[in-house]
Amino acid sequence: MPVQLKNRHCFQRWRIKGVFLAVVALSCTAFPALPGWTQELSHDYNYGLGKIDLRSQSPAQSLRFTLPLLIHGDIKPGWGFRIASTWSNVWANESEYLLDYEMSDTIVTVAYGFNKRFGLSLEFENRNYFGGHMDGLIQGFHDLFGIDQEGRDDVSKNRKVIQRFDPKTGQMLSETSAEDLENNGIALLMSYNLTHGTKIWPSANVFGAVRYALNCADLCRENHPVDVGLGFGLAKRWSKRWYTYASLGYTLYESRDVLEPAPGVAPMDFEDRAVTGLFVLSWHYTPTFSILVQYLYSGPSIKNIDVLDQASHEVHFGFKWKTRYGMIEFALIENVITMSNSPDFGLHGGWGFHF
Repeated sequence: MPVQLKNRHCFQRWRIKGVFLAVVALSCTAFPALPGWTQELSHDYNYGLGKIDLRSQSPAQSLRFTLPLLIHGDIKPGWGFRIASTWSNVWANESEYLLDYEMSDTIVTVAYGFNKRFGLSLEFENRNYFGGHMDGLIQGFHDLFGIDQEGRDDVSKNRKVIQRFDPKTGQMLSETSAEDLENNGIALLMSYNLTHGTKIWPSANVFGAVRYALNCADLCRENHPVDVGLGFGLAKRWSKRWYTYASLGYTLYESRDVLEPAPGVAPMDFEDRAVTGLFVLSWHYTPTFSILVQYLYSGPSIKNIDVLDQASHEVHFGFKWKTRYGMIEFALIENVITMSNSPDFGLHGGWGFHF
């Protein structure tokens, strides 16, 4: 491609993203409280202890930016710090491929809320892929409850492999290490609270994010794509103990050229946009301890590989505990509906402190 044409395409991509982020920034700084939503209560009345901040751990979605789904109250006034790590096991055995590995997803976040409405956060996310130390536990659980192993017991444990097959003949076409999927990046997030809500109306916020990839998975030619996202969140207190949270996000991805895993093997074809959604039910056992069930939907990320081209559905069950030393959160992750494009099982832990 001629240099001038390549530079022109690059400029056009950045111009679109620049306009997108400018709209988000203007909305966050200039949007007034919604008319008619008067007699607001305290800014955290509808927030409670909040949701568990968990991103998609699915095989396809975790290769790129997974938009954080923020709600009102996630960025509080003043400084905040948070570190979280998620350990998930992936097993997908289809006629076209086999995935057998584990992934740790670590996120470090520094946030600053300028006031009760507007805040920024900067986060670093790193995804590391390795052998399956959960394999024995998961196979034992399946045996105990009579659940089919779906081929897990036909291969050795603690593997970190990606295999592609000819679906017609079953011949293996390529085998690579899951370590080739490792990726990380840094993201800037902004959130603006439209209203703190009332006893009738929920609190609401809009948010935006831009992410710069420090390192892409080895299957991509481009190492530093820039992705952007926009979303809308709601939080509602129904009683002294019951809260619900919901968030909807839209992500626009920079195009990626993907390498062939082997001669004659079709490379992955990524979607250039995605819709994500989160719904949370929270029960406050005490004012400082809540039990949560969350459902996370992540739209299709890949176009041309069977099952991986479907949406991901993940369920989280866990708790949040507010202590004098900060907020502690823990969750178990299970896949539902689309088993081969969701984590087989996962553990999540996090700690945050507000200054």
